[in-house]
Order: sequence, then structure tokens, then C-alpha cells
Amino acid sequence: MNANIIDVKNLTKRYINFVALNNISFDIGRGELVGLIGSNGAGKSTLLHILMGFISFNEGNVSILGQPLEDLDYRTKENIGFVPEEPSLLPWATTIDTAALYKSLYPEWDEETFQRLIVQWEIVEDKRTRNMSKGQKRLAEIALCLSCQPELLILDEPFVGLDAVMRFDVLDEMKRLNAERETTIFYSTHILSDIEKIAKRLIIIREGEICLDKQISELDSTVEQTFIEHYGLYEEETIKPGEE
Repeated sequence: MNANIIDVKNLTKRYINFVALNNISFDIGRGELVGLIGSNGAGKSTLLHILMGFISFNEGNVSILGQPLEDLDYRTKENIGFVPEEPSLLPWATTIDTAALYKSLYPEWDEETFQRLIVQWEIVEDKRTRNMSKGQKRLAEIALCLSCQPELLILDEPFVGLDAVMRFDVLDEMKRLNAERETTIFYSTHILSDIEKIAKRLIIIREGEICLDKQISELDSTVEQTFIEHYGLYEEETIKPGEE
């Protein structure tokens, strides 16, 4: 049996005018903490959305939790948590409303974790999403996702709208989930400093291709310096150290 939680082989995604992902291959084992970085348009979100089954791909093979992506059953999907870059909560629903929905969909839902995070992050449960700040929306999404106790957690720029203190707190909770349940976590971020805090492995993507896939402990320099080496220099629209 394949022990990999994510298995990607020769994945290619083409649009009319460009290739978003070009023949990439990698796998992620159970319990790994993997950070994904790259400039805007490098293919990070495309990759994560393919893993979630939200967009199709042209060539290659993708397996999640030991099943081909196209054959995922509902029981497998119950073990996958996802936080997208753009807010996804229903604007007219409260956090309590959404929690009730999540409880019905995720059998591993942990009410104790949810209530703890609600208090810890000062999330107002009965406020409608449309009346919440950007940071509160993000915290509510993350609290809901972590409370599902998924086997695989995929996060696309999860720290958007959060200040440094809250980012540290969210990272601690991700690390806790990994330690307690051996949850596999694959997350992208534009904030280089957030990679080294919990990730053990780094994947750098550039122009739709993986240009580095390595354990952070085996890097010859810091994540920031490694990124510079593969991208050459900073640009206004690319990653900057400590960017918030």
C-alpha cells in the first residue's frame, strides 16, 4: 500500500495562453510538514486547487490518501481540510451556523478544540461573516478547519489578514495538530519567516516547475537566502521576508 498522503506524478496544467504547471512530480508522506513558496503566478494556488479537485489538469497522475484524485470517495474527503486564500465562509452565516454544518460533514469534529480556539482567538460566534473583519474571517475559517481534525490539511496563504502575533498562534496550533494526530500539513505562504517556524521541508515553485524540494535541515542557507538563489532578486510582487 502506498504510504504517501499526496502523490503527484508528471502533473501538467495548461491554459490557452500559458502552462501553469509543467510536468511536476513530488510526494508527501504521513505526518510531514511541508511549506510551499514561489512568486505570484508561479503555480502555487493552481497546484493546491488541483489537489483539492477544484480544477482539472491535462496530464499526469494525482493520488490523495492512497486514492486516485478522480476516484476520491466521501469518506476520504472527510479526512481532508482546506483553507483557501480567498474567504470562503457564507456571508450571511454566523460562525455557529457554519460550525453546525461542519459537524454534520466531518465525523472527527472536535467541539472542545473549536470552543478553545473561539475563546483563544476572540471570535464572535454569533456575528455574521459579512460583518466580521478580514482577520476574524480568516481566524474563523482556520478554527473551523482545525476542529475537523483532518488527516490532511492543505492551506493556501492561510495568514492573509493576520498580524504577527496571530500568525504565531495559528502556526502553534498547526504544529500541535501535527504532533497530536500526525496530521500531514501542506501550506503555501508569502511570508518566508513562517516557513522555518514549523515546516520541516521546503518546496519552491517557479514558472510552473519545482526548482527545489528539500528538507529545511539540509539547506545550505536560510529559507530567505535559498529563495533568493532560485529567484535571483526580490521584485515588488514576489515574496519579501517578514511580509504581512
